[in-house]
Amino acid sequence: MPQASAGRHIRNEGYVSADDGAPLYYREWLPANADVTSVVLFVHGIGLHGDAPPYGTKIINDSLLGRGTAFFAADIRGHGKSGGSVEEISGDVLAGDLKRQIEHLREKHGSVPVYLYGHNFGGILSLAYAAAHGRDVRGVIVSEYSRLIKSSARQIVEPGAGSSLMSRMIGRLHHRSRSFRFMAPEEYRQLCCEYHIPVDSRILTSLELSGSPGCQKMYGKEFFSACGAGDELRIAKNVRSPVLMIFARNDPFFDVRGAYDVLTRVNSFDKMLVQVEIAGHYGIIESGQDHIDRWITQRNPRNG
Repeated sequence: MPQASAGRHIRNEGYVSADDGAPLYYREWLPANADVTSVVLFVHGIGLHGDAPPYGTKIINDSLLGRGTAFFAADIRGHGKSGGSVEEISGDVLAGDLKRQIEHLREKHGSVPVYLYGHNFGGILSLAYAAAHGRDVRGVIVSEYSRLIKSSARQIVEPGAGSSLMSRMIGRLHHRSRSFRFMAPEEYRQLCCEYHIPVDSRILTSLELSGSPGCQKMYGKEFFSACGAGDELRIAKNVRSPVLMIFARNDPFFDVRGAYDVLTRVNSFDKMLVQVEIAGHYGIIESGQDHIDRWITQRNPRNG
């Protein structure tokens, strides 16, 4: 397993095998000068992977790292360097993949607390895992996920009764299931011009930060269902772990009210929603660091 040192952390990377044999890639950043006292397992959003420009070393919290927290980012199957496919996938498969990653962490680091940290649809997937396997995790951090889409974003995919951007963003996979792919920033500009929709600078910035120009991945409805989309309230009722939700006050895609709806149904007294004064969907990864530091430190005294 290759290792590379970068100042305060040591990077490891490798693969674990899923239950069906698919190779699941991970990267890990270990504290160089402290024993591992906890682990943050990061689950990326759709269309990207754990080392994509919005993520990678940006998920590392230097303060926590210096006090013993290791950071671990897994590529969901069908993404990044992981094998497998996202077509006709089930929630049991995605949960099983996360369980294999957590088992690998336990083999390396013993019984230290593990915190799931999911961005975008990785957030609802993390909650769904905690609902089914609560004993595996000490807490869940959900970043930029809501069950409600903002009206301004909805306008992009549903601009009118006639021809619409939906035909550009939504295609068909096998069995006539809907699918989704990211637009490149320039494609977004062109489509707004074609359909006479004002370009939203916040959406444009998020598309630029997402690395979407090279992204052509297609998602069927099965993938979103497998993550837990559409079933958020039932999932929340089965979560008994501490939960922190972080949301950009000016997120261009999701409405924070939908995040609040989910959080209020979490079956734990230890839950918190924080809004950060930032515009954009991906900037929260860096801007939410102080909140994550305090939240984990309060729940794991060994990090204090």
